[in-house]
Amino acid sequence: MKLLALALLSVALSAAPMKTLKLEEIVREPGLTGPAPSQLAWSPDNSTLSYILQEADDPERRNLWGVDAKTGERRILVSHDQLTRLAPAVDKATTDERERERLRRYSVASYLWAPDSTHILFVSSGQLYLYDLAAERARAVAPEQTGVSDPKFSPDARWISFVHQHDLWLAPTSGGDVQRLTYGGTADVMHGGLDWIYPEEFGLRSGYVWSPDSRHIAFYEIDQRPVPEQPIKTVSGWRGSLDMQRYPYAGDPNPKVRIGVVAARPSKAGETVWLELGEPEYIPRIGWADGERVAVQTLDRSQRDWRLLLADSFTGKAKSFITEKDPHWTNITDDTFFLDDGSLIRTTEKSGLRHIERRDARGRIAAELTSGEWEVQSVAGVDEKAGWVYYLSNEANPIGSDLFRVKLDGSEKQRLTSGAGTHAVKLSPDYKAFGDEFSTLTDPGGLDLVRLGGERRFQVHRAQSVAEYELAEPELSMFETPDGATIRLHVLKPKNIEPGKKLPLLLYVYGGPHAPTIRDSFDAGRSRGMFHQYLARKGYVVAQVDDRASSLRGHKYESALERDYGPVALRDHEAAVEHLSKLPYVDPERVGIWGWSGGGFSTCFALTHSKMFKAGAAVASVTDWRLYDSIYTERYMGLPEEEPEAYERTSCVEAAGDLSGRLLLVHGTADDNVHVENTMKMAEALIEAGKEYDLHLYPGKTHGIAGDKARLHLYRLLEEFFGRWL
Repeated sequence: MKLLALALLSVALSAAPMKTLKLEEIVREPGLTGPAPSQLAWSPDNSTLSYILQEADDPERRNLWGVDAKTGERRILVSHDQLTRLAPAVDKATTDERERERLRRYSVASYLWAPDSTHILFVSSGQLYLYDLAAERARAVAPEQTGVSDPKFSPDARWISFVHQHDLWLAPTSGGDVQRLTYGGTADVMHGGLDWIYPEEFGLRSGYVWSPDSRHIAFYEIDQRPVPEQPIKTVSGWRGSLDMQRYPYAGDPNPKVRIGVVAARPSKAGETVWLELGEPEYIPRIGWADGERVAVQTLDRSQRDWRLLLADSFTGKAKSFITEKDPHWTNITDDTFFLDDGSLIRTTEKSGLRHIERRDARGRIAAELTSGEWEVQSVAGVDEKAGWVYYLSNEANPIGSDLFRVKLDGSEKQRLTSGAGTHAVKLSPDYKAFGDEFSTLTDPGGLDLVRLGGERRFQVHRAQSVAEYELAEPELSMFETPDGATIRLHVLKPKNIEPGKKLPLLLYVYGGPHAPTIRDSFDAGRSRGMFHQYLARKGYVVAQVDDRASSLRGHKYESALERDYGPVALRDHEAAVEHLSKLPYVDPERVGIWGWSGGGFSTCFALTHSKMFKAGAAVASVTDWRLYDSIYTERYMGLPEEEPEAYERTSCVEAAGDLSGRLLLVHGTADDNVHVENTMKMAEALIEAGKEYDLHLYPGKTHGIAGDKARLHLYRLLEEFFGRWL
């Protein structure tokens, strides 16, 4: 009788109706798959992998967890009550929308392990606290200083450095008075701090670096005074205010940058050695080759001429170590590692695909560690003692990521992650374990701790299942255009389509390099993944399209858009529509397109340069490359004064009179990345051309239009717009 009851219960459960997606569920953080670990870090003694995690039943509560590297046992290191004061969530840490966007966009960590592995340093609303794990007690570091940023421990653990009031400061780790190291810093001339454009376009995350012997700090001086100011209207109170941002449009003067070295001793404060680097346009990276030489990467304005120089930290004299010229442009990475013998591990795209090489102490090529028709995505670390280079690549999965390692001579390559999907890893300092965050297109995945050698794996966290929701199965495919380009497609369609019924087709695109819309990873947050599932449920065929430049195939393929940013992608997007229109359930007369940021540009360009699209929604869109920042734009388009025809040819504003189909423009008024001026210029041109369009602004919102209410409003707006026009 008991077995019969269980069988009946099983049948009843299997027959339970599937849940349908609701927009309110999609936008509500932490999303359908629940909270996910964030800010992974290893203790310096290799014993603990730490992370911050919201509580599943109360997302307002967060704890700092630790996982024992040997046993996999989890425990709370810092509880919610303490963490609320020491490291508040981004939404609680500041009310400034632009600061929130910066913290999210650049994944700014709110805690840092101390070298002794018994303390953790927290950054709380510009204040530093050193927390004693055993005593469960925190003390303020530099309590008189507020607005502190970018703290670091010196390698010998004696000092905590930080940026305050645009200068570098030191505080003794054991307690005591703070000391100022640099002088004269201002909002326009920063010492150790960063402007807007270097983090955004070069991925730079810190403006200074300690020498390995703890004797010196090399730092950026960024002089923004030559850079024009752009206004950003903020919405606060009844009157609001105007904020001026230093922002160089294409062709504008860039910030002037130089590198200084200061002794990390209070008695030597202010005595700066300025490195003699000539006058490079850009200095995208600095580091230390050893205790005496600073390694400096430079670029010319065209970003084709890359150099690595080694500068004496005592005299400032610099010598060229490696030079490399790219016929298109140079992509900057963090993949530069000096070894104890003076040799260097780095990645290069000289073959057209990013791979790893080793240079000897004189800068000559000693070995090519990887090669093939795939890409190294990043070097995760170099274990010089054991002779291994660890790296992430898409060799095993063109739209995924796996951890590999290879010997310093290029032999014994091994894949260290298992299973399909995308793996983001955090290696322990001793290279004996790693945290593995993983997911696939259909599996939200989780976090494991993996020990190398014995290959032990400990389950740390699993995302909540979405099996109870009726989701469309992603269909992946590729096809070749007539000129031989490879286009990648990700298609969602309704289940049980009636025979003979024709459905509207909606494309989601980006259209630029390094931003594929298709990855073998699960997208369950408030971004596009679940929204596209929602639209498929509503009767759309939704296709994410990666053109030849954005489909993760490598530098030699992405370079196709050089001086032609817009037309190249559009040809591929049109080819995708023609390809998908052959499906029996697609209506070629009802084709829409939408995108965000660069994808917004692609949408505007499509509607002004093609007759194929009936409607398009451009969110936070560039509309003319003369209105976007210098580093990104000139990398692909050159200088406006040197390439006027290219800028004219790729302008949506100039082509407003050719608008075909209904265009929805969406923008946050406080967007400091793609300024709202782009949308205003487009709207003005459409009015002048007598073209009808739709416009929606999000007051005070930045590039991501973040927040549950704003994102819900946006998705409802998009649903209504495409429902009306498709």
